[in-house]
Amino acid sequence: MCMGNCRIFQKRILYNITKNISFERGGIIMDLQERAFALARHLCNENIIKIDDLDQLKKETYEEIVLLLRQKLQETYPQTKLKRTMKSVHFANGFPDERLKRVAFILTDEIEQYLTFNKFLNHDTSVNFFNNKITSAGFSINPTSLVEVEFESLCTCKGRKM
Repeated sequence: MCMGNCRIFQKRILYNITKNISFERGGIIMDLQERAFALARHLCNENIIKIDDLDQLKKETYEEIVLLLRQKLQETYPQTKLKRTMKSVHFANGFPDERLKRVAFILTDEIEQYLTFNKFLNHDTSVNFFNNKITSAGFSINPTSLVEVEFESLCTCKGRKM
């Protein structure tokens, strides 16, 4: 398995692409919140984590949801040892919005590892999904759309059958 190495080349390219792009405002924040909520709902539906009042998350920001997901994964899978990743080649380095950058790092460097190491997510499938989506015709590469696709790629995870 190539943990993070598969994305290094791609992230270098994306870093250069996104380096000088400004963050868009307006309805985009709601889209990110909806994507974060969809990931939370998916992780619960797949019995990967348990959130007592999932609907309560609809009132939270995308950043708060991501922080909660990280916390739930840490609590549920405390034996998981995350690997340090090279932040110098992360696709979010060029993001001008610090909150969005932080969320991108947590999604790719922590949540993705929890899901992969615990065999809920096939890393290669997730990378392929991400790459296919961002290279599809008409895809507009900007910091927000990259994070949205990262949310979507994590939703390819599958829980264990009970």
